[in-house]
Amino acid sequence: MSLNVCIFGVSGYTGSKLLYFLNRHKNINIHGIFGKTTKGQNLRNLFPKMKNLPNILISDYLEFNFSNTDLIFSCLPHGEFQQEIIFNLDDKIPIIDLSGDFRLNDILEYEYFYKTKHKSKKKFNRFVYGLSEIYKNEIIKSKFVANPGCYPTSVLIPLLPLLKKKIIDKDHIVIDSKSGVSGAGKKPKNENLLSELSENFFSYNIFEHKHYPEIKQELGKFSKNISFTFIPNLLPVFSGIQSTIYLSKNNLDQSDVLNALQSFYKKEPFIKFFKNEEIPKLSDVRGTNNVALKVFTDYAQKKIIIISCIDNLIKGAAGQAIQNMNLMFDFNETQALI
Repeated sequence: MSLNVCIFGVSGYTGSKLLYFLNRHKNINIHGIFGKTTKGQNLRNLFPKMKNLPNILISDYLEFNFSNTDLIFSCLPHGEFQQEIIFNLDDKIPIIDLSGDFRLNDILEYEYFYKTKHKSKKKFNRFVYGLSEIYKNEIIKSKFVANPGCYPTSVLIPLLPLLKKKIIDKDHIVIDSKSGVSGAGKKPKNENLLSELSENFFSYNIFEHKHYPEIKQELGKFSKNISFTFIPNLLPVFSGIQSTIYLSKNNLDQSDVLNALQSFYKKEPFIKFFKNEEIPKLSDVRGTNNVALKVFTDYAQKKIIIISCIDNLIKGAAGQAIQNMNLMFDFNETQALI
């Protein structure tokens, strides 16, 4: 089975990474590429180091014939896809959206945190939240998938099984997350300049980060009693996320947490557990679709701590989108990713 695939927003960090994985997927034919600033350029010229790309021009989607299209990926910035483009597409074509446009169930939350109106209210609830290992059955059945954010992926993968199994239920969780600068996208910002980042480290968007309501929404699906603090921080590196999650120990044992996670993910190829003295590093996951997990207890025996590492551009974006596509179209889940 071969799919004709189209991509919106191929020139950004996420779009180019998605193109890389699609180009190495044996079941994919890259059918159409759309962009504003890159319109008219040959895909091969835009990515000269990427081998065996199709010889096609980046075009205007309004001039494209979608009649033979099997799947659309959108890697556009938040707000762009939902405000206009989706209305001009055939409703029968499956979509995987890598922005935040369809991740939240509450439109008011979306408009508050994303600072823009949502114009696709009728399509809002058609999208399944695409956290691959958690919502696999829903993704398989769906035609419309909202790919999760990078921070939420690193946080929810370790926490949701613990909530589902009632290992934790009424605690307050502290989540300290650190990301490379590529998570902010290509759009230039003063705080993301090398001169500002070099030899530097800082927290940002601590009052209203876009991923806060996403984490809250998903935790709330499994427990109404859980509360949490989420603080994002920017590292002077290009890619990678480490989320350090602090759980109250109470009567909980480290082995309870580890055993629950290992049992839940025993058949999942991308979840990797670090044991004994091993501590996951960003370099362990960079360039992969893996989630590296470490569970341990602090010296004071007051907290159980989970370290979760991912590559924000792959498991936190393009790689998980490929994983979701594989699930939707009954391909091997790891195809093109290992």
